[in-house]
Amino acid sequence: MYCTNCGKELTEGTNFCTACGIRVKVENAAAVLEPKSKSSALIGFSSKINDPSFEKYRKQSKSWSYLFSFILAAVAIVAFPIYSRMSGELEMPYSLYYGIGIGGMFILIAFFQSFRRNHDSTWDGVVIDKKCTRKKDVNDVGTRRSYLEYKLVIQRDNGKKYRHKWRNQPGLYNYYNIGDKVRHHKGFMYYEKYDKSGDSQIMCAACMAFNSIDEDFCVRCKRPLLK
Repeated sequence: MYCTNCGKELTEGTNFCTACGIRVKVENAAAVLEPKSKSSALIGFSSKINDPSFEKYRKQSKSWSYLFSFILAAVAIVAFPIYSRMSGELEMPYSLYYGIGIGGMFILIAFFQSFRRNHDSTWDGVVIDKKCTRKKDVNDVGTRRSYLEYKLVIQRDNGKKYRHKWRNQPGLYNYYNIGDKVRHHKGFMYYEKYDKSGDSQIMCAACMAFNSIDEDFCVRCKRPLLK
């Protein structure tokens, strides 16, 4: 008999192809390839996170973070003295000092974010809770307004809990279910689901856009989808 996947001649009674490793079964004295079902192919953490495009994304994110913070810092240093002079609130050099202080704050935030990324790690956990609550607050003009708060709680294998909240944004909240086993990949604000077999959509690890589960690459950023 022959493997229907690679054509290798096999010994009668062989369960796995010695060339390609595919499992075979015998039906009517013929070797038949036992295909991997679509649902079973969507179970497990993907190795595609090691694709070079993701490492490139990490480096680009770090660079853009620094660039954006330096631009904001420069704007603050220039704009605050100008605004203070026009409004008459502060005189030089105090207005310049305030501008430098605000600009320095933006730069410190960028360094802090970079530090967190460098000390981040990949870890596994499970979704232990999710809640949707209607709440109210007061806007800038004193008007009370109602909104929906979506909360997701993920417990790491070491017991540490991570709580995420969104206002009027149910997308990520609906994507996960209590009991889902997930993996956080280093450098990403993303949790990969272990079992995606029941999903119609899959989220991109990089840009976090939702894609059809049938897609292999993100339609927005073109990076591989983790499945």
